[in-house]
Amino acid sequence: MKNSERNDNSDCDSTACDTATDGQAAIAEQTQSADVSDCADSGVAACQSADAACGNKPRKPRRRIINTVSRRTTLNYIVFSLILLAVLWIAFFIMLYGFYDTILKHDIEDVGHIAASAFPKQSDSNGMQLFYKHRLPEIARDNSVTVTVFTLNENGDAEVEITVDNMGNGVDESSDVFDAVMIAVNFNATFAKNSKAQKVDTSLGVFLCFGSRHEVKHADGSGGIMYMLVLKHYDVINPQTNKILYMLILCTFIVLVFTCVFSYFVSRFQTKQLKDFSQKAKRLADGEINVMFSGSGYEEFESLATALNAATDKYEKSEKLQRDIIANVSHDIRTPLTMIRAYAEMLRDMPVDDDKRKKTAGVIISETERLDALTADMLNYSKLQSGVVEFKFEPCDISQIARSVLMQFDIYSERDGIKFLSEIDRKAIVNCDKPRIEQVLYNLIINAINYCGDDKTIIVRVTDAQNKVRVEVEDHGKGISPQEIDAVWDRYYRTAHAARAAVGSGLGLSICKNILAAHDAQFGVLSEQGKGSVFWFELNSAKIRGGGAT
Repeated sequence: MKNSERNDNSDCDSTACDTATDGQAAIAEQTQSADVSDCADSGVAACQSADAACGNKPRKPRRRIINTVSRRTTLNYIVFSLILLAVLWIAFFIMLYGFYDTILKHDIEDVGHIAASAFPKQSDSNGMQLFYKHRLPEIARDNSVTVTVFTLNENGDAEVEITVDNMGNGVDESSDVFDAVMIAVNFNATFAKNSKAQKVDTSLGVFLCFGSRHEVKHADGSGGIMYMLVLKHYDVINPQTNKILYMLILCTFIVLVFTCVFSYFVSRFQTKQLKDFSQKAKRLADGEINVMFSGSGYEEFESLATALNAATDKYEKSEKLQRDIIANVSHDIRTPLTMIRAYAEMLRDMPVDDDKRKKTAGVIISETERLDALTADMLNYSKLQSGVVEFKFEPCDISQIARSVLMQFDIYSERDGIKFLSEIDRKAIVNCDKPRIEQVLYNLIINAINYCGDDKTIIVRVTDAQNKVRVEVEDHGKGISPQEIDAVWDRYYRTAHAARAAVGSGLGLSICKNILAAHDAQFGVLSEQGKGSVFWFELNSAKIRGGGAT
């Protein structure tokens, strides 16, 4: 039952959202607006209302506890310190249970070698008594070891000569530790000629032992063998290791405190610049254009500040351009609307006169067409800017296109006396979108009409070179100053030298720029003040072979 309800809800969601999306698409088609984000917002709102209608609960965004750079930086420092401390502790225990054994064995071997080198060669000499009384207690006391000297009887049992404990006290009997070690060790291996220290686990604990074998001579000249066993209790946690462990715990605490304090101040210092950027960005969003971003010595912050300052400059220019666009569009729309209204009122109030009525209706139609052209230019420019225009490239004769466009301006010759001269090659084939290239030529000629000189002469050239086809539109007006020549392709830009009231929307050259850029064409303007301007563009030449273009 729950699954079916879930499916019903999902169907409801998809249907409602599809309906909202269809409604959004219908609105977009009717208004032809480029502001897609508003439609998207309305679509999202429609989907949310559909979710509410279907009984679905809105999803709550998950909140993160560590949601700031400062907190995350502090946490990273602390985690890094904990990792280092963990490595230090692991290394400590590896040394304690690994290297510590080796060190202790090495120490007990050194003590055993010292005692063995001091062992007398004569068993009943004064040297042996001095060794038992002085040298052996000294070695045992200084190194905290127990030393036992013994011989073996005929049954192989140990007969102790002397046992000296770690305080230097000597007795002539064996200890419980000695007996336990002798049971646990391998006698032959322990008392071999080149024996090594061993760790022995006995019933009384773990001990380190080192055995040595000595050949001695008796008073009667006979020889014998005596044995010496050096013992030390194997205590891992001894006073030295306790001190090391205490220092390690203290260092761990100090490092953690230092890391927390250090990471707090470092993260605040690093994020202070980001907060400054954020505050200035908010001021910029509120319309304060004269905001300047500055770095703090870090290369990344300097780069970010440079990028934000560049964006601020572009934003300022965009704001200025937007104000200019609004002013120009308002003026361009208001003029034909005023004319239409005035002539419509005249047509309403004037006596019935066919000639006057036709003339008045003609003005109304002309201004309506002008308003329609302005709207079309604005729409075309918006489409080109948003990238929704699809270009269809095919082999076209641009010479024929130029002749066809020129024919549309015959009325200017009859009405305004403008002379159009054509220097067009017989045939020039290029790969292009024919309607768009026609629009480019039309806009360039309109621009030349607006700025032609007193001779009212406009020259259109089409030259077919080996790999390029060059198109030029020349006028003999007053030209463009070097300061203005880079701005002529901008939206709503007009120089101060128009020969008459400028025809068009002010978007013509900007539309040309976008179309030529889509054709990967080279274009520009050559101008000399007082002599006129030449607007040109070049397209790659194409040769027709087998019905296609190469």
